[in-house]
Amino acid sequence: MGAVMKPVNLFGEEWFEEYEEQQANPTAHSIPTGLPTLNRICNDQGQRRGFGPWLVILAGNPGLGKTTVALSMCAAALKEGHSVGMINLEQTNVQLATRLYSIYTGSKLRNLETGGFNSFAWTQTKQAMREAPALYVPEGILMSWEEILAYARSCYELGCTYFALDYLQLATAGSETAVYEATQRCVTELRRFCLDTESTVLLLSQWNRTGSTSEKPPTAQNLHGGMICEASADLVLGLDHTTVRRNLNKGYFKLLTLKNRHGPLVQGGIPIQIDFETLRVSEVSSDENPWA
Repeated sequence: MGAVMKPVNLFGEEWFEEYEEQQANPTAHSIPTGLPTLNRICNDQGQRRGFGPWLVILAGNPGLGKTTVALSMCAAALKEGHSVGMINLEQTNVQLATRLYSIYTGSKLRNLETGGFNSFAWTQTKQAMREAPALYVPEGILMSWEEILAYARSCYELGCTYFALDYLQLATAGSETAVYEATQRCVTELRRFCLDTESTVLLLSQWNRTGSTSEKPPTAQNLHGGMICEASADLVLGLDHTTVRRNLNKGYFKLLTLKNRHGPLVQGGIPIQIDFETLRVSEVSSDENPWA
């Protein structure tokens, strides 16, 4: 039998003092996203400067760019002094490092990849990362949501309060029913982890079959894993596959804000672009409209 929780009187003097201290001197710090519009709509603990200690879901079709967007957000957090715990289930650590090094420093991706590796460019890239905070990845492959949670707690003990899991459906295996049930358990436990540790978890996901093939923009109801994903998340973001544009070395997307427990939504989504040479993600400027 678990410990009995003591009732707290939210109209009592003891709580008033604790509330005043927490609100005047928050222990949780906002995590910048690298996207000014997204930062501004994150109110409350995000303080209009980025993510608060929340569960954030970023969804999109395979190959559309959600990993690149997530790594760009991780790079923005690292540049502001936040250590990052990467729960990488889709790529090798070398593949992930190559992409993040390029995003963080602006080095051209081709100079860091196998086949085009440039020693001079690598020396400059290393120098640009000398003072960077820690970026943690697991030594091996995490096989279950229990191992994912244990790894996250290990990173937390090292001072990490920002995590990115790429991506949710790879954290489970088995029949469709088993995957569905394990996905729900994983989301629930990570939500609890956010609350217990005042950490931020950026959880990458896919759409269900209807959302991934529809000619209309996806909604939060299209998240793979069912209602529990939408209900558990503080913020649901989605890459809209119906608005993709490409122009030479750049790709243009709409980042949809599908749920925001702590602020407004952005009508029509946030226009963003990916520079394919460095994989850096930025907002599309007001004078550039690839959808015109």
